[in-house]
Amino acid sequence: MTVGEFRRDCAKSIGTFAPEEAHVLCDILLANVLGCDRSALLLSLDREMETEDARRMAEAVSELSLGVPVQYIVGSCWFYNREIKVGRGCFIPRGDTEFLAAAAVAALPEGGSFADLCSGSGCIAAAVAQTLKPNKGYALELSRKALPYAEENLKDFPNIAVRRFDVLDEEDYLALAGELDEGLDVLVSNPPYIPTDDIASLDVQVHYEPETALDGGEDGLRYYREIVRLAPLILKRNGTILFEVGIHQSADVCNILAGAGYSTACIKDDRKIERVVLGKKD
Repeated sequence: MTVGEFRRDCAKSIGTFAPEEAHVLCDILLANVLGCDRSALLLSLDREMETEDARRMAEAVSELSLGVPVQYIVGSCWFYNREIKVGRGCFIPRGDTEFLAAAAVAALPEGGSFADLCSGSGCIAAAVAQTLKPNKGYALELSRKALPYAEENLKDFPNIAVRRFDVLDEEDYLALAGELDEGLDVLVSNPPYIPTDDIASLDVQVHYEPETALDGGEDGLRYYREIVRLAPLILKRNGTILFEVGIHQSADVCNILAGAGYSTACIKDDRKIERVVLGKKD
């Protein structure tokens, strides 16, 4: 059987459970199995499909049919024009978060310093570092499963420190503050923001991701409150806080920031949803 014939059969199989994305998902998986990009895949359609490659592809399709995210199967995704390594235990970056990364790039002064709180894969820190080359940055993440991915994704940026950090624990802020000559210019965070009771109704693929990266407490705002409360320990007085927020959460997060003395603004995504909330003190 040729690669092209095998590709056709696999796309048909994937179409039984993901009809709208069957051909895209098939090419992502098959290119990964063959160790090439899609362009090279299309140039290989006439060659014979190796037995071992066919077996690996069948396993990948089986995982996909169970709801395992394709990013976990291939081990990476693309974020801000950079390949980001991910795997089970590490939250998968979303396209929505690119708006947060772009806002952080715009907010950080030349040669400035920042911390990416709830960093997960380190994708936001990598986006900022590759664009601006900041003086100092921190990718702060609590999960021991996610930290190795952040370390891998940030290995090209020696000025970005990856550290285990609990954004709900004041002691971690105090420890970091003790290392800083002065406060940081920017804090950026895509924290867990799904209300606890809403998690069970999320798509099946999401349930393969770590619940700790999703659960924002009873009203979804727990992390925003605590980060804003503790931010002055590591943020310059005139520094900037940037948050990604869920749908219909922007007003609540603006109120949390305003209550702590910040002026606020919102940035909409490409669907006209207020996706990023910015807070700054004069």
